Amino acid sequence: MTMTMTRKAFEEKIGEVLRDHGADVTADLSDELVAYWNGHALAYVLIHETAPGPRYEHFVMDAERWKHWRTWFEAWLNTPTFSVRPEVSDWIADDPPVDAGN
Repeated sequence: MTMTMTRKAFEEKIGEVLRDHGADVTADLSDELVAYWNGHALAYVLIHETAPGPRYEHFVMDAERWKHWRTWFEAWLNTPTFSVRPEVSDWIADDPPVDAGN
């Protein structure tokens, strides 16, 4: 029997790789969804290709979205792809500080 991966296990695994590879590295989960390490957690961004250039939108991975994407992410782990994206520093600047909820 094959166990399905939990979102927590997936994010821990990818987060570890991204932390080790530096701030400008993304896990390219699909053509339009990437993940990056924001300094304290894994964060997701949808990339929309538009005429003037790409548009980026933070993506919240909730339980329902995880159910939809889980099998895709499990397959992605067999042949992961990563990119260096200088715009990640802008995304990190847009993230709330670690203690923003306190």
